[in-house]
Amino acid sequence: MSKSTRRHPDLILLNVVEDEGFGFTYLSPEDFDYAADHFMLPALKFAEADMSDAEARRELAYDFLWRYFSKPNAKGYFRDNVRWIAAAAVREKFANEAAAGKMPRVILITRKSGDGGGIVIRDAQEYLEHPGYPLAVIVGKASVGGGAAQFFASREAYEKVGSSVPTQDIWLPQIVYRLYAETPSVVMGIPKPGKNGEMGVECMALGFGERGNLVERKTH
Repeated sequence: MSKSTRRHPDLILLNVVEDEGFGFTYLSPEDFDYAADHFMLPALKFAEADMSDAEARRELAYDFLWRYFSKPNAKGYFRDNVRWIAAAAVREKFANEAAAGKMPRVILITRKSGDGGGIVIRDAQEYLEHPGYPLAVIVGKASVGGGAAQFFASREAYEKVGSSVPTQDIWLPQIVYRLYAETPSVVMGIPKPGKNGEMGVECMALGFGERGNLVERKTH
């Protein structure tokens, strides 16, 4: 699909707290709408609202997204339903752009800075520029919708985590750092069993149609 006829994002990133959150992939307009409707249809029914009421849709999506950001560890939030809520909120936010075939490829959702609170949903153009290190490392696979993510605001922040000892909670950035000297803006990885029972990692770099180098690190 060309850039001029895009109706869905490739990736929605949620930087929820302390540079942690999710990176959710959507492979087609149908996949994106399917995810958004998984949240929106039951929510509208519960609220006794009309699907054709754009204001009701927007309020529901934004309200539930803010509820998640307010209490991300609350019971009832898990990977799939957060992915659905994110898709619904983004679909409402960028409805005009989608209708014009100009949906952003990468969208970032963060907390609004300052004392006022709230959240920001925006076109994340910086993820198309590929500075040479990953701005986000995601545990998951594009074909299954993505997963938990670590975010890095600078090369120094990435290298600090990448050169650290892996832990049960943070291990993929260390593997990516060990394997690659240069990467596109997003790297995904998922555990993959080896032939003899050992555990490896299957990695994938996302370029979003732009030029981004993936250079293996030289080892001696």
